[in-house]
Amino acid sequence: MADISLTASMRSNLLSLQNTQSLMDMTQERLSTGKKVNSAIDNPSSYYASRSLTNRASDLNALLDSMGQAIQTIQAANEGIEAITSFAEQAKAIVNSARDIPSNYDKYSITSNDVSTAGLAADDVLIVDSREDMSEFTLTFGAADAEKKFNVYVNGEAHEVELETTSNDAAKAAADAKTKLQALGLIVEDGDAAGSLKVRSKDGSDIYWINDGTDGIGTATTAAKSVTLEAADIANSAALAAKLTTGLGTTATVEVNADQITIMAEGKEFVVAGDAADKLNMADSRKSGNANEPVAERVSYAEQFNKILVQIDQLAQDSGYKGVNLLQENDLKVIFNEYRTSDLIVEGKDASTKGLQMSEAVGDWQKDADLEISLQQVEDAINTLRTMASEFGTNYSIIQSREDFTENLVNVLEEGSDKLVLADMNEESANMLALQTRQQLAVNSLSLASQAAQAVLKLF
Repeated sequence: MADISLTASMRSNLLSLQNTQSLMDMTQERLSTGKKVNSAIDNPSSYYASRSLTNRASDLNALLDSMGQAIQTIQAANEGIEAITSFAEQAKAIVNSARDIPSNYDKYSITSNDVSTAGLAADDVLIVDSREDMSEFTLTFGAADAEKKFNVYVNGEAHEVELETTSNDAAKAAADAKTKLQALGLIVEDGDAAGSLKVRSKDGSDIYWINDGTDGIGTATTAAKSVTLEAADIANSAALAAKLTTGLGTTATVEVNADQITIMAEGKEFVVAGDAADKLNMADSRKSGNANEPVAERVSYAEQFNKILVQIDQLAQDSGYKGVNLLQENDLKVIFNEYRTSDLIVEGKDASTKGLQMSEAVGDWQKDADLEISLQQVEDAINTLRTMASEFGTNYSIIQSREDFTENLVNVLEEGSDKLVLADMNEESANMLALQTRQQLAVNSLSLASQAAQAVLKLF
């Protein structure tokens, strides 16, 4: 090329055309890549600064995936907690249903605080009225009832009625008793038979009567039943209930209240008050029967309760996500920055029945005390589950907030990186148009410059 001689004007136009082409090549590269800095050669400072920002954004993007999976792990645990809480509430309902079923153990068993300190003397007689209508009764007197006496209980208060010595025949005894019973505010009418009286309360409330000896006043209806008590028979309310059950031929229940003892037999009540109650000195209410006989309904409820516990254990085992189960005491570590200096450890919990301290129904809940233990365990478990849910919810919010922050930070980093290397496409397009015009002008100028040389040809 050195042998070819160009005029000064042609060489100047050629250099201009070459420079224009070089600029066009650079502009075309920017338009095609969208970047004004494509390598360190273009601008080392901007290129490496942009590369650093892009690398950090890439690292944080990888952590975003980890945060998203951590959120899913917590959600899986939360679903498990909600299901376990539902089962715990079902278990509580079962316990409450079992509480409504009377317990033979607690009805019949004798406890340490059910011991009397005093009692009736041997051969004392307690007579329980067993008639159907306890608001009205009929007394029938005989010729030998002079000086007989009996107690009438009106609204729990005892009133003694003692016949006069002159009541030596049925009519006189009935007349004597009628006067004294009317003085107590009772309605007394002559009975259908000679020497008999019909007695009832003015307001229809229950009244009771009891003789104080074996030779008591008879009744025109069903006779009263008497039970002779020994000292051992009143050791406690259960012993008294057992003695009455045997003596009366029907189940008797003894209930102890503030200043009186109520005996229930054949669906009717007899109140022991005043001195008689003080002699019995009972401290608790008991009924005779087999304390160890299981109650089928309670057994059934206990079995249902135990099945619920099995389901709780299975739910706790099935609440994992990608090998991490927060309800089986697996901890979860979540990294928040590329240097691993910012993190959160989500502590796993034991949501099994062992962790919740729930145990199977003891003794099929035949004792109220065992049933109350189960109820307390269930209530404590529900509170524990609520605490777990609250803690996981807090961790969930933290991770979600950090995830949102990281996403925004990645956008900031990428935007900053782009500002360092991206080209302004409008500007580069305008540059290309200008360069194309310049190139065309350079070509035309080169053509004009070459015309001087072409004039030599005309000499030939």
